[in-house]
Amino acid sequence: SPGTIMLGQVLFGGLAVGSIYGLVALGFAVIFKATEVFNFAQGMFVVCGAYLAVTAMSVLGLSFPVGIVFIIGAAALLGVVIHALLIQPLSGRPMLSVIMITIALSIVLRALIEMMYGSAGRPLSTPLPSGVLTLGNLRISQLHLTAMLVSWVCMAGFGAFFRFTPMGLLMRATADGHEAAVVSGINVNVMNRMAWAIGCLLAAIGGLFLGQLQIVSTELESIGLLALPAVVIGGMQSIPGAIVGGLLVGLVEQLAASYVSPKSSDIFIYGLLLFILMFRPWGLFGQRELGRV
Repeated sequence: SPGTIMLGQVLFGGLAVGSIYGLVALGFAVIFKATEVFNFAQGMFVVCGAYLAVTAMSVLGLSFPVGIVFIIGAAALLGVVIHALLIQPLSGRPMLSVIMITIALSIVLRALIEMMYGSAGRPLSTPLPSGVLTLGNLRISQLHLTAMLVSWVCMAGFGAFFRFTPMGLLMRATADGHEAAVVSGINVNVMNRMAWAIGCLLAAIGGLFLGQLQIVSTELESIGLLALPAVVIGGMQSIPGAIVGGLLVGLVEQLAASYVSPKSSDIFIYGLLLFILMFRPWGLFGQRELGRV
């Protein structure tokens, strides 16, 4: 029936967009887990990724594979530079001053981007498939499907990295206890820099897809910031929680936009956030002792 087909398409769209949110939220969770910084600039990192893609494809005219390497390298470098210049000098300071720095950072990045590229949106075209796939009666956007698959590959890749590689294990050890890590001879600054590089890089990959699904402009920041409710809903320190939170936010957003009104999705997303904070403040997958969220 038409209703079932529509529901199928809405659910698929929600999972696809939710996978991108999960990716951005994963980057946020990695930064928070490693450095305990609540990074309000994560939405702006998404915008940076989209504009890096515009720079690589339209301005520099790089081939797609070289462009991807450029985007990933530049995003990781941005994360490292931000940690070195802004975050590390503030280590040990009150949480609020660090939060204010990330808010200031996002405002400065927005202004810089609008100075360099103008405030009008830029279309982004890449060789990624953009047609429509028909499964039975379902019409599925190939770009959504690609975004979903790439997001899942990235999430699985980083999951494996944290679990099985020596560097990933060192990062987890550092995140679990800075003092113990220092005593064990782990270079905490290097680990924290890697966390910021990964957080920025994951947001940038999200930006690459969001920029193509929509249009590249600084307005993408508000979409990137949906990673915040995703992370809090999933549990601040939980990597699987960030992914599940992203999927939930994507589904709620698409269902609300399709069945209630396009403007209502924020009400439902932040309503869900409020509900979770009231009854399970540590999130769906977080640990209970983190009552300070």
